[in-house]
Amino acid sequence: MLYVNLASFDAQDYQRLQEAVNFLQQTDLTKTPLGRSHQDGERFYVQTLEYETESIENFDFEIHQHRLDLHYIVSGEERIDVSPDTNFVGLSPYNPDRDLQYVQRPATFNQVLLHQGDFVLIGMHEPHRTNGLIDQPTHVRKIVLKLGR
Repeated sequence: MLYVNLASFDAQDYQRLQEAVNFLQQTDLTKTPLGRSHQDGERFYVQTLEYETESIENFDFEIHQHRLDLHYIVSGEERIDVSPDTNFVGLSPYNPDRDLQYVQRPATFNQVLLHQGDFVLIGMHEPHRTNGLIDQPTHVRKIVLKLGR
């Protein structure tokens, strides 16, 4: 499934998707080290996270300008809110070192519920927030592949 607003779609952004899927299929994701690893130049890197989910309202929406986010649930489950509306209003200055900017809650967004083995690909400039609980707090191990052009 690819869910995107046509006005903001750039096919070039998605050229790394097959590489990302190959990485997920060929790697023991239960053993990737926490934090950043598997750097492949500007192509992609892996961010391995573990945390307890909590109310999604505790988190701000964010955007990235240079990388797509592929969120893959190794274990657990979480809610992610994503908006295809790329007309965001910044809450903070853009941080180029982290490729991150916090933005105001968009007027409309979709709730994506991810369970073990699921992933969602979030495009550049698409406001999103993560780490939300579904029914109750749950321990999550997640891989976020940061995909560059």
